[in-house]
Amino acid sequence: MRKTLSILLLLTIISCSKSTDNSIDSNGISNELHLSFATPDWNRTINCEKLNLFPDILNDSTNYVSGTSASTSETFCFSLPADSSQMSKTTNLKKYAIKNYFENNAPFQFSQKLPLNSGSSLRLVSIDSLSSYSYNQVTEINYVGFEPTYCLFNVKCKYIMLAKEVGNDTNIKPITGTFHFKVRTSRK
Repeated sequence: MRKTLSILLLLTIISCSKSTDNSIDSNGISNELHLSFATPDWNRTINCEKLNLFPDILNDSTNYVSGTSASTSETFCFSLPADSSQMSKTTNLKKYAIKNYFENNAPFQFSQKLPLNSGSSLRLVSIDSLSSYSYNQVTEINYVGFEPTYCLFNVKCKYIMLAKEVGNDTNIKPITGTFHFKVRTSRK
C-alpha cells in the first residue's frame, strides 16, 4: 500500500512537471501572455492575459503599445509596424534596439521604466543601445485573428538592457526579461 502511494505521488509530480515544461518555449519564453523583468535587486513576472493593447501612432510606418503594471509600477513601450501585412515576415525574427524610455521610433524596439527595487520611489529607465548586451529579440510572431479595423498578433520577445536611475546617471543596472503580448495592427 505504501509503495503504491509512493509510486502514485511520484507519477503525479512527474506529470505536473511535464505540464509546466510545456508552458515554456524553446527560447525560454512563457507561452502565457506576460512581461517579466529581472534586475540585480528584484524581479517579477506580470500576467498580461487581460491586457488589452491598442496601438498609438508614432510615425507613418510605426505604431506602439504601452502599459503600466499597477502591482509593480513597471511601464513599457513596444513599437510595431503600423501595417499588419508587415508583421509576420520571417525577417522580423531578429534583434532590435533598446531605446531610451518612450523614445521608440521604429518597429520592434522596446523601452521601459521601473522602480529601482520593490516599492521604491526611485526609477530606472532604459538606455538607448543595440549591442550584444542590449537588445530586444523578437523570437515569434503569430497571427491570431482580426477585428473590424485591426489584425491581432501574439508576439514573443526576450530582452537585455542597461537602465540608469533617473537623476543619477552613474547608477546603471542590467535588466533582462521576456514578454509575450497580444497586439493589434491596422488592417490595410
